Amino acid sequence: MRQPSPSGTERVRSLAATATPTAAALADNPDTRFSVAGAVDHAGRVLLWVAAHHPLHEALREGRRTDPGPEVGIDLSALRRVGRTSTVRARLWCQGRAEPVPDHERRRAALAVWERDPDEELLAAAARQPEPDASVLLRVPPRKVIYHTYDAAGVIEGSAFTLARPDPLTVPGERIIDLVNDRYRDELARAVGRLPDAPRGAAWLWELDARGATTWVNAADGGEAALVRVPWSAPVHTACQLERALFDFLADDAADSGPAGSGHRRGCPMGEAHRHR
Repeated sequence: MRQPSPSGTERVRSLAATATPTAAALADNPDTRFSVAGAVDHAGRVLLWVAAHHPLHEALREGRRTDPGPEVGIDLSALRRVGRTSTVRARLWCQGRAEPVPDHERRRAALAVWERDPDEELLAAAARQPEPDASVLLRVPPRKVIYHTYDAAGVIEGSAFTLARPDPLTVPGERIIDLVNDRYRDELARAVGRLPDAPRGAAWLWELDARGATTWVNAADGGEAALVRVPWSAPVHTACQLERALFDFLADDAADSGPAGSGHRRGCPMGEAHRHR
């Protein structure tokens, strides 16, 4: 029996891969939050680029060399643009201990953060030995991850979170989503409208993965917005197959062929979507 959606842990892991750290709080003072910049690395750890006089930098400096690092909570947000508004599609709260990124991993970590927040000083700092009073790259291996999306909420233990892997098509999927929401929303609304029991109205592509697509629909009758899941007939494995599965769903003949995962035509119908634009 095919699984129409990723597991809950895999879905949250994929959301984390696209999320941005926005705030942090020290465990011994949880009511005081301060802004942070960073990303999530390939292993599911939160990366933070912390200035010299940042409270987190000071907490790390005040600890003894043998201390495991200050306990912190990091707030992360994954956004999706719906119309002209950026909507938070997932909020994550990662709890763990902050530690300096090891020397041999600093450049990779710096590049991951730079993709979200380009900063020339960041790349320069990654190439030299950090000084006590200079900005520093930190990472927070998750001990616990609390998540809240429009249709789910829960807690994932850090070990399960890091063992899971994000959907391998998360990165090209985000580019395809941007393209469809920018150019093909009329086709998307018509395709969703053909689905049994789906509300009619303006539609946006919300999530896209190897097993299917999720759309956000603002009901035309004034009812509540709904998330509608469209499973592929079989999992896809490449960005090109993902494009084809989505294109087959959007095509006028999709009602007859169904949302196919492999498609009966070859090629990438939206070829520019899986390349950096």
